[in-house]
Amino acid sequence: MKIGLYGGTFNPPHKGHVRMANAFYDSFKPDKMLIVPNKRPVHKICEDLALDEERLKMCRLAFSDPKFEVSTMEIEREKESFTLYTVASLKEAYPEAQIGLLIGSDMFLSFHKWYHYQEILKDVTLYVASREDEVSRDTLRSYAFEKLRLYLRGDSHEKVQILPLEPLEVSSSELRAGIGAGEDESAFLDPAVLDFIKEHKMYGYREKR
Repeated sequence: MKIGLYGGTFNPPHKGHVRMANAFYDSFKPDKMLIVPNKRPVHKICEDLALDEERLKMCRLAFSDPKFEVSTMEIEREKESFTLYTVASLKEAYPEAQIGLLIGSDMFLSFHKWYHYQEILKDVTLYVASREDEVSRDTLRSYAFEKLRLYLRGDSHEKVQILPLEPLEVSSSELRAGIGAGEDESAFLDPAVLDFIKEHKMYGYREKR
């Protein structure tokens, strides 16, 4: 069995997230594809981070394709929202499963700082979404060798697969700022997600007069 795992704050989930998930799905071909919103930190003030329930609902709207399964496993966990715990839970439930973990290139370039990253690597293959150009992929190969001691032949290694795709130039932080400023962000958000944000007046949304 193959399990795909894609976690994040998804604050809000946008078309770039969905594009990455689709590219990963087509490459890894998982039997089960999990979208896992992170738990809101209990002991931190996160003024611009939407509530768990709101992000969960937006993920269900954004990742509405039946091949995706939006999971509450991190939101419901009493411990901190570490990937290590999520992978461990999946290995306990599916001992023989092959797990593919999708992350963006920016997250990959700090992977050595993740909580017990070596333990994570024992149980997953990282699928790293990268720009299609060779310079970007070369940066990822260099990082993998220097920080993780993994030598990639081309875009491939047993533990790391580079997933080249045409990027959508958008970030959740830019979208939040744009929504608060009254800008039209319909090009980057699923219509159902945008309607949800407007209905609940999220991210400083105000109707134009």
